[in-house]
Amino acid sequence: MTDHDFEVVCRDLFSDVLGIPLEIFPRGRDRGIDLRHTGPAGTTVVQCKHWPRATQKTLIGRLIKDELPKVRALAPDRYIVATTVGLTVDGKEKLCGAFAPYVRDTGDLYGVDEIVAEILRRPDLVRRHFRLWLSSTAVLQTVLNQDRYLRSSWLQKRLPRVADTFVPHEGFERMKQLLDTRQVCVVAGIPGVGKTTVALMLAAWLMGNGYEVHEISQDVDEIGTLWRDDTRQVFLYDDFLGRTTLDAPLNKNEDNRLLSVIREIQETPGKALVMTTRDYLLEHARLRHDRLAAPDVSDVVSVVRLTDLDLRVRGQILYNHVHRSPLPPDAKRRFADPEVWRPVVRHKNFNPRLVEETLRLSARRGQDVAAAMLENLDDPRRVWECIVENELTDEAVHVLEVLFTFGSAGLDDLEESWRWYRKEMDRAADGRTFRRALQVLDGTMVSVERGRVAFHNPSIEDYVRFHFDVGRARFPELLGALVHGEQVHRLVAAARMADGAGILAQLREHESAVAAVVRATGDDVETGLSDEDESRSTHLEWVLETADLLNSAMLAAYVMQETLPPFTYYEHFSHLESLADSFGASPLVPQEYAERFREEVTDTIHGELLESVEAGDWYRSIALYDQLRRTPSEASRELVTESLVRCALEELRQLAAEPEREPRIAYLELLEELVDFLLKQGAEDELPKEFAIVYGRAERVIAAREAERNEWLQKHRIQWDSPERSDGARDHALVTELMCNLDDTR
Repeated sequence: MTDHDFEVVCRDLFSDVLGIPLEIFPRGRDRGIDLRHTGPAGTTVVQCKHWPRATQKTLIGRLIKDELPKVRALAPDRYIVATTVGLTVDGKEKLCGAFAPYVRDTGDLYGVDEIVAEILRRPDLVRRHFRLWLSSTAVLQTVLNQDRYLRSSWLQKRLPRVADTFVPHEGFERMKQLLDTRQVCVVAGIPGVGKTTVALMLAAWLMGNGYEVHEISQDVDEIGTLWRDDTRQVFLYDDFLGRTTLDAPLNKNEDNRLLSVIREIQETPGKALVMTTRDYLLEHARLRHDRLAAPDVSDVVSVVRLTDLDLRVRGQILYNHVHRSPLPPDAKRRFADPEVWRPVVRHKNFNPRLVEETLRLSARRGQDVAAAMLENLDDPRRVWECIVENELTDEAVHVLEVLFTFGSAGLDDLEESWRWYRKEMDRAADGRTFRRALQVLDGTMVSVERGRVAFHNPSIEDYVRFHFDVGRARFPELLGALVHGEQVHRLVAAARMADGAGILAQLREHESAVAAVVRATGDDVETGLSDEDESRSTHLEWVLETADLLNSAMLAAYVMQETLPPFTYYEHFSHLESLADSFGASPLVPQEYAERFREEVTDTIHGELLESVEAGDWYRSIALYDQLRRTPSEASRELVTESLVRCALEELRQLAAEPEREPRIAYLELLEELVDFLLKQGAEDELPKEFAIVYGRAERVIAAREAERNEWLQKHRIQWDSPERSDGARDHALVTELMCNLDDTR
């Protein structure tokens, strides 16, 4: 803890111990910190001394020399000392005698043991102060060392390192409060601002309250697999929209499934969900997935802003990283100089990840780390450009280039594609060369874990994308080395980005090669049983969008050829509708072809709807009806609304006759859909008794779930500290004193 942390904890602790409100007084010229209360009974002063490395002898000598004259001048009615130094009986007697009559007895002298004892009697105080909680040995042992709480090897490795350097800030406090009240929090922000760090610390916070933490690595469906009704669980979904817009934002229909999971977690006490994403990726995904703009998502989004990292927070971040870094002592001492640390923490591009990476890389390379940090803040791309373009071997750079087309890859897939790439360039492509290249990169540029290779952090992947965009990769040879469809998908996605003009130009330049690769990706596409799965239609829609991007008549002709009559009816209707929309919007597809395709889709949906109504399948029928209403076809067809109303009334009759079910959010959605349809059609009076029964059930489900949630919140509600307003002069003094701790010769 810093001096300021200790001061704030003492304010809250002694306000409770003494039963009086204490106010914090800013540092004076002597840099002492006073807590004071003035009332009818007189003035009480609490002197806080955070000297964790001092001896009792040093403390007593400094108090008598520096503080006793001030106490006599102030003449408070009561004077209390709180210190992180251990105090013996003899030491207390000496201080009590020196400070009489202001120190009433030795009970007004609190050494570290007495303070810890008082804190242990107040667990709520520990919960309110995250730094205090994080410094608790018992909590850290629970959080970091017990497998029952950490269900991920990645978390077991990462969390202790993050805890060593984490600095709570206003954004973190907002997110703690959001997670407490809503049980779901989407942590957004720019690259490197500390989103994953915040998410990990939120997870640690919940682990300290008995939650198991589960990492979600691929898809929101993992939550259903991990879910246990009788266990407190928090699910951590880092980069749930991918690390760049190259990644598919969500798997098919994952937006709908994600929304359902969010609602289920919010309705279930003892469950929590923490997700992270870059803020611009979230906005990009909202444009593509309407459901992500729903209040269920937008109301639980909290952004880590650079303004959350005020001077004091930045100073603590820099101190923690320097203090914990492998730099030699002389290099660390340099940061005690205000001329060194001040330009860093005040830099407009200050970024915790950039600070961490500069220290990590500079320590290995023996650089002037202070100068390198400023240069990297001036040009964030520089930290990776120097390594990739000047220091790595060609075979290592080729690994990075191939890895970029995967995002992350299995070792076998990565090596296979890398071998083809090297052969296309007539370079050595043996396994020994590949392993040597990977060894060079591992731990610095990439991470290899459980047979998979990924970029060490997103900023490296961002740089490799820039490397591609400015034409530093061998693009034609790379196209000939792609072994999986996902690789060309990522290259096309990179060309769609605002700064992907260079990649787009290269794709257009090599249209024939791109078209051949794209056509080949269709060979392995099969239509899944669920409309949440990939299908032939979704693949062809992507090919058509790629054709529009590249202005490729060749690819557009391929898509039309693949959808010529006879029309097959094995595709999911939602996929066919989406493909029809893409045909209508494409400048490369003749209008008459787009209209004919839409008519075929519409006729298919219409025929299926009639069959479903005839079979009395209400839920299938209403889903098809909603699809048909969205189809902007002018072709005349039999109206089915009247038959659909009869089908809905029969479903209403059956529901009313059934016993009332346990309140579940999925059941509520079914009830609401039926009730809403009958109300819109004015058919609620056809079966008024049955309608009243079902409508009442829906109302009771809502009320029961809300009451259960309110009861849980009342039981587990956490009282949070309201963040203090930043004071520039005070923060500068705090950072100055903190950084001076790096100077061991002081």
